[in-house]
Amino acid sequence: MTEINQEGESKLSVLIASSNAEEIDKLKASLSFEKDLFVEDSISDGFVLEEKLKILSSDVLILDYHLKNINMIEFLEQSTIRYATTAIILLVDSEDLVDLMKLLQISIRNVIQKPIDFINLPETIRRSFISTFKNRKSKTFDYNEKKPGVLLSITGAKGGVGKSLFAANLSVILGNLTEKYKVLLLDMGLPYGDIRAIMGIPPDKTQSVLDIITISDEITATRLESITVKSMYYPNVDVVLSPNKPDSEKGINQDSLRKLIRSLKLIYDFIIIDTNPGVDEITKVIFEKSDKIFILFTPEIHSIYRLVNYLKEFQWLKILTPPELIYNRRTHKADQFVSKILSKVLPYPIFASISDDPKSVTQSLNMIYPVVTKKTLIRKDIMFIAKKILEWSSAL
Repeated sequence: MTEINQEGESKLSVLIASSNAEEIDKLKASLSFEKDLFVEDSISDGFVLEEKLKILSSDVLILDYHLKNINMIEFLEQSTIRYATTAIILLVDSEDLVDLMKLLQISIRNVIQKPIDFINLPETIRRSFISTFKNRKSKTFDYNEKKPGVLLSITGAKGGVGKSLFAANLSVILGNLTEKYKVLLLDMGLPYGDIRAIMGIPPDKTQSVLDIITISDEITATRLESITVKSMYYPNVDVVLSPNKPDSEKGINQDSLRKLIRSLKLIYDFIIIDTNPGVDEITKVIFEKSDKIFILFTPEIHSIYRLVNYLKEFQWLKILTPPELIYNRRTHKADQFVSKILSKVLPYPIFASISDDPKSVTQSLNMIYPVVTKKTLIRKDIMFIAKKILEWSSAL
């Protein structure tokens, strides 16, 4: 963390991480007389490196490539996301077979081969921090001329009403229109969302909403690209996956989520969030920041009763945006049984409906292609909903 010296000038903080005690002492000694630099701490074990960086937020990390108890390549790959405000100076031995091109790809540009030139080291530290700062600033999005995007949250009073399928296919439509809207699909179905399976994204993609939350304060193009994924079947939609880890909701801070949504609106034209059924502390924040909230329900009596109770809960929350109701899996036969009930118990009109077509849905899920790419009733219905959304958003 940056300090202020006696002259009132800021000092760059340096964290040294090396398993060689003698090397640490020499590094400390070489920086001890520099008025604008100070060694904040030193460690000899990679096991505690990440915790130290979280606590200290050092400006510069001098890192020995052979630090023990750490997967160095994995750490370096993730460092540009987790510690983007920290400049890294990597120390390598002359015999190390380091893939310099790979290091450049992950933004590690300050590599020093031993023996260390201690005389010029302070200037190297200053240059590395300045270059890291400039690089970060150049990749930050310019928000000034961007009209804020629209946040659409998809929810339901219970599971199994088709909200994830709707969210995915609505994203595909909006992302493939001739207007070339920039679309983000965010899976907040914690801890085990369905978007990965619906979008056909392979299991080796491990970045998730937990990673994007960590960059809510400073989102850049490079950092977003390292977290969002694209399906080979849906290439025009950026996807952020659910973490598929138990208790993952504990890693999501509400203030960070608010900052994230605000930043994403300045990047994307449409952000579509697939939420958990019901209301919890996370979905409250999402609903507060949403421009449209869509609640899906199906024609079963128990689904309708759950919906009525859910809408009462919404009224208690006093959310400024009233929810829009989407009647999913609608058939003429179902209408004969529930139409009178719906007219009596629902406080809001139905925004739109989606026809029941189980054969097309099952085939699209099993073959991993978007159901809206085939000529089906569902495609027609979701296209109609997308049109209504575009008409509404253009009037904002």
